[in-house]
Amino acid sequence: MSELENLKVRQQELLNKIQEIGEQYEGIENEHNAQKIQELNKVQAQLIGNQNNLKQQLQSVQEKLKTINNEIDKLSSTATDRILEAIKNQRWYFFKNKPHILMDKTTGILWANLDYFPDNQEYYYAGEGYRLDKIKPLVNNYSVDGIEDWRIPTLEVFKHMIYDKTFPFQEGDYWLIKNKYFWHCNTNNIVGLRDWSVSSDWYGFVLPCSYYLIQDSEYEKNVSENNNVYTEKERLQFTLDLFKENEFLPIFDDAEITDLYKKIYFEKPRLLQTLSEVETQLAQCEEVKTITANFDYTTLLDKYDIASIDKSIIKYYEAVQKWIDELMEYLADFEQQKESVIQDCNQIGLQLSATYKDDNNLTDAENELLKNRQYYFKDKLALGMDKVKANLLKVKQQADDIEYTINKIDDGDNAIYELAQLEKKERASFALIAENTAKIVNKALQKIDFFEHNRDFIVKAVEVWSKWNEDYKVFKTKQFEELKHSCEEDDIEAEVWQKWYEHWQKLRFTIEEKLQPMIARGLKGDIETKEEQETPIIMQAIYVLNDYKIAVDNFYLEERKNIYQQYVFQNCGDLQEKFEVEKELYARTVNLQKALQNIIFNCKKEADKIFILRWIDNLIDIQINEIIQFVADNNLEQISQEVLNEFAKLKQKNYYMYLADIKAYSQEQANREKEYNSLIFKMRKGLMKK
Repeated sequence: MSELENLKVRQQELLNKIQEIGEQYEGIENEHNAQKIQELNKVQAQLIGNQNNLKQQLQSVQEKLKTINNEIDKLSSTATDRILEAIKNQRWYFFKNKPHILMDKTTGILWANLDYFPDNQEYYYAGEGYRLDKIKPLVNNYSVDGIEDWRIPTLEVFKHMIYDKTFPFQEGDYWLIKNKYFWHCNTNNIVGLRDWSVSSDWYGFVLPCSYYLIQDSEYEKNVSENNNVYTEKERLQFTLDLFKENEFLPIFDDAEITDLYKKIYFEKPRLLQTLSEVETQLAQCEEVKTITANFDYTTLLDKYDIASIDKSIIKYYEAVQKWIDELMEYLADFEQQKESVIQDCNQIGLQLSATYKDDNNLTDAENELLKNRQYYFKDKLALGMDKVKANLLKVKQQADDIEYTINKIDDGDNAIYELAQLEKKERASFALIAENTAKIVNKALQKIDFFEHNRDFIVKAVEVWSKWNEDYKVFKTKQFEELKHSCEEDDIEAEVWQKWYEHWQKLRFTIEEKLQPMIARGLKGDIETKEEQETPIIMQAIYVLNDYKIAVDNFYLEERKNIYQQYVFQNCGDLQEKFEVEKELYARTVNLQKALQNIIFNCKKEADKIFILRWIDNLIDIQINEIIQFVADNNLEQISQEVLNEFAKLKQKNYYMYLADIKAYSQEQANREKEYNSLIFKMRKGLMKK
């Protein structure tokens, strides 16, 4: 019998036992109860088993499970009432699963079961018992059934225990216990035959008690018949709850109630738990019949005699046909199972499917960047299920062609010779065909699986990709025209503002290059964080970069012209203008760094912190590089070598060594900003000396 068949048999056995409990004990007077419980338990088990394949409906499933459990509780009310009635009529309880103790319902105090409590012959005196000081260590060290805090009872507790003469070991009118006359109390008294107290010097026996169940509780007050707060049923429920919470299996005077309690509170919950586990195993076992992202094609391949197939061209084409049919069938099952996921994937695929066409407004490098970015997204995210099926069917078609050729040879006059020629033709081994086609299928399934588990990130990533592409085209057209028009209004020469645009374009291109590496990191899984946040770290970093991009655009559209007009007629105005521009851009770079700081220090792993720093490295240094290159290109002798050396040292500032301490990192960032501005000032001051 297969594993699947064994599991189904076990499932049915469990369902039968649950039905049996319902029929015998849960409201016999209601003939529909047993059937209803069985139906509800089946639905419950089915829902639990379906959770793996219905993740989108998980919340709905859990609500249904809750409703089913509530209905089961209602159907069990008849049995509960019978148990509460039994508790009402019984004071003392032994326990099937705790044989060394018994409990007083009226107080919740546990007493040692004297049938098991050990005698200590070393201190036993002539049949009269023990002295109190000799027996105390035995009680203090007593440990049984998981309970250790045993003590000798007080006189009042002992009197309450035995007064109504129902204590299980009590005998006769003189309160004999186990036919023993004298019993120690911890108030240096001994309970005697007719008198409650006699001299503590007497020998006596000991009956330990424990407050284990009722420590720090008001159980005794809650169950008291004189309690005016709770109804009788509520008072009885406190005792039932005490049994359940501590997993005690009480022995009732009525053996049928003991059996009922065992089935309702022990057997049924465990059966339901086991049923749930079996249903889960069934779901996992049946998943072998459906392709998953972890599809192991060798499981299917075991059914094929590969050696025999490769020796016979007829068996070969038949095996290939059958193999492709099986893959197509399994693929169809998977598509049906993941229908909603695949629909969402296909919508994204439509966005990515168009062939990129070079834009005449973009440079070759810019077109290449956007083309590569689209190809990357298409390769990683577009499913192409139709293409997968088409590739599989092409393989099957080749097997069909072999069959057709053989049939044609059979109708000819030279079958032996032609079959020999056909047999000699090279063809891939069946094992290679199976492995390669399984690889094609697996690649597609892994994309679906990845999409399902990363749906939100992928949707946002594609939105970002689309938005950034459009933004860059706007930058190359509309924003270019805005800058041109603004400058022409103030008679600023074309060669001047076109240089501004070239500088702007260089910076924007550097920013654009940052998008794909961060998306690529996100497609490997989000970065772990110290504090959970609604927006993943990857998207936070991209949004911060986008804010920086907008800040740069606004600078060139709104402020660049003003800086030019401020310095155009001054001594060394073009040089002063350059320094002011880089100073303003650096201020925006500093804001980028500050925005990334909290993101970096919320990363759990050091490697992720370093990744983000390296990701943004060349943007952080871009203004420093620009100044150094500018000074070198213009041979500015009036700027001292000392200042240039100090400026160059700024590039050597190592943020990586401060990654363990956010305060130190922040301080180093502030120091670098201060040094940059100070050196810019010194350079500009040097220019004025010319």
